Amino acid sequence: MQTKRFRGAMRKLPIAALTALLIVLGLAVAPASVAYDPAYSVPTGLKSTGQTDTTVSLSWVKSANVPQYRVQVYTRADMADSVYYRFTDSAVVIPNLVKSTAYNFRVRGISADGGTSLTAYSAPVTATTAAAPAYAVPTGLKSTGQTDTTVSLSWVKSANVPQYRVQVYTRADMADSVYYRFTDFAVVIPNLVKSTAYNFRVRGISADGGTSLTAYSAPVTATTAAAPAYAVPTGLKSTATAATSVSLSWNPVPNAPEYRVQIYSKPDMSDSIYRRFTAASGVAYGLTPETGYSARVRVIGSAGESLSAYSAPFTFTTPVDPYPTPTGFSATTTYRTANLTWNPVPNAPGYRLAIATKPDMSDAEWRRYAGTNTAEIRGLNQLTTYYFQVRVIDDAGTALSAYTPVLSIATKAEPPAPPALTNPLKVASYNVMCATCTPEDTDTANPLPWSERRGAVVANIKSRMPDIIGVQEASQGWLNEPGQTVSLSQFEDLLQRLNSAGANYAVSNNKRNNCVDSTTPTNCVYADQGASQGARIFYNPTAVEIVKSGSKALPVASVPENPRFFAWAIAKQKSTGKLFFFGDTHLSTSKAEGFYELRKLQAETIVSVIRQENSAGLPILMTGDLNSSKWQKPSNAPYDVFTNFGLIDPLGNDYWQDFPSMAATAEKRINAFLDSWNGYNIVAPGTSNKAANGSYIDYILTSKMRVSQWETVANVDSAGNFVGIIPSDHNMVVATVGLP
Repeated sequence: MQTKRFRGAMRKLPIAALTALLIVLGLAVAPASVAYDPAYSVPTGLKSTGQTDTTVSLSWVKSANVPQYRVQVYTRADMADSVYYRFTDSAVVIPNLVKSTAYNFRVRGISADGGTSLTAYSAPVTATTAAAPAYAVPTGLKSTGQTDTTVSLSWVKSANVPQYRVQVYTRADMADSVYYRFTDFAVVIPNLVKSTAYNFRVRGISADGGTSLTAYSAPVTATTAAAPAYAVPTGLKSTATAATSVSLSWNPVPNAPEYRVQIYSKPDMSDSIYRRFTAASGVAYGLTPETGYSARVRVIGSAGESLSAYSAPFTFTTPVDPYPTPTGFSATTTYRTANLTWNPVPNAPGYRLAIATKPDMSDAEWRRYAGTNTAEIRGLNQLTTYYFQVRVIDDAGTALSAYTPVLSIATKAEPPAPPALTNPLKVASYNVMCATCTPEDTDTANPLPWSERRGAVVANIKSRMPDIIGVQEASQGWLNEPGQTVSLSQFEDLLQRLNSAGANYAVSNNKRNNCVDSTTPTNCVYADQGASQGARIFYNPTAVEIVKSGSKALPVASVPENPRFFAWAIAKQKSTGKLFFFGDTHLSTSKAEGFYELRKLQAETIVSVIRQENSAGLPILMTGDLNSSKWQKPSNAPYDVFTNFGLIDPLGNDYWQDFPSMAATAEKRINAFLDSWNGYNIVAPGTSNKAANGSYIDYILTSKMRVSQWETVANVDSAGNFVGIIPSDHNMVVATVGLP
């Protein structure tokens, strides 16, 4: 299952707060005009109260009315390596530092949500972490007891050592070594073999287990005890029999670790099946109906070794199977799928379908189905013969019927490519990541700020030149960068840079905020200006004309969260004069309880807007970051809402399926195996099979129309590594369509 980071709620900040945040992040310097509320005083008395090799303790005098503090930690004069911590207390410990290193610290007051700076920074203080402490080799290692499968050890605790590694071996070359980690110094080594001499030695290691802090101690030797004697089990009997299973019980043997039951129907026992149980009873599955069996039981150890002889055998016969073999098994195929059906078996709990490329089914794969007697098998090769069988199974996967006879069927040839579109319309969806956002769940050490990656975003869009783009997270909040002399939002900055680079784009609505003064949310007097925060519609005026546009605020959660919008437009393709309805959105991000229902409600609200604004029934193109994928539980709710409304996913990337469904309309697929969210990971996330679909939270959905090409745009090398600057934590997706 694939996964997406969910960002914090505070995406939209007031101007002063955004300015302060950019200063904190090192993306701007504090201008002389920045003023802080006089009700909050700058923290004073900052000092170091102690150091270890990885921490520095700090304290300062609390500032009146300040609910929270941000501590900046850095070693470089330009502060480029700054790290930040939030605290509500004024006596704190800064963790994760490097030994013997001088660090600078300063503190400021911030708002309770962390989004607004309330004071300037204090004067900095410097403190140096201690050298790493010396660690002594553990001493006094000895064995304090043995059983047949364990040895107890103890040793003298070493000062400052957080953890220990015990090496266990029997061979002089230590080639059979096994290792255990412990924080204690009186431990039990498990999983040993009876009557065996073992060697043990111990060393100090770091808390994460990755670094050896001391050499090994001198070894000690201890021998496990012989296994205790166990009586042969008695009283074996059947408590119930079914067509494919038997319930057995016997008299428990004192201290028996486990039992092994052997079941067979042939005198030479060549068809024996074995089942292990920890209690003196259990159910053995996998039997054949109307068959006589013998069963016997013995005591075994936890490693499966025999500790007693077998009991006398007990015989029983399984009854007639109430579940007959399915009938009417048949299939139809396309060039990439097989659609199978069979007659339902009354009261069948479920079915197992075997799929193979060999007639003897020796390489079979299996799929389970419950509540249905049909199956769609995807991702097949064209002009290839496949073999299928189906049987009834129970909820545990136990066979309740025999398999059907093998059904063979060949896939068809891939149909010829349709003619090229005469008037293609290129559509894109792109979450460009807001300027104040920080990616999560990434293996990239230092994801770039907007100022250093926007050129790559521009180049990405220009490389494909979509006619119309649904953009997400192109924030309406002001940027504040060194040397900037005019107010400029992120979406305005992106638009200007696209046009400066030679691309020709406009935005369907250029209002920043739904206020009488739409340029700023400060002291906002509400007025519907059609603004939609980061969800914006960019278009190429030479290819597309906007006839009408608007936006709709979507339902929000009771917890603080960035407002969500649906931006829409009725547009005209200039080359054909055809009108179409275009929508763009960014649904709520949180994984918290209730947000599954919220995203569903937001999608339902969008559908109601489409019904209202598209009363003429124009072709629909819907783009957006739905923050929900095919792996979402209990379901991909927004996707279901839109597809139930009649929209089509060109990739056919439906629930819990790797391969495209037959509803897929994309005629050519480029990089569709990649995920749409990349998380700034160095290796582009996706599925290993390039014929399959990756995991998508970014969508282009259409009404019924041709989609000649789909592309997930990512510059990756042959190993799947991103090349150059990764523009955003999402990949742009582009579809080429033909309006009907």
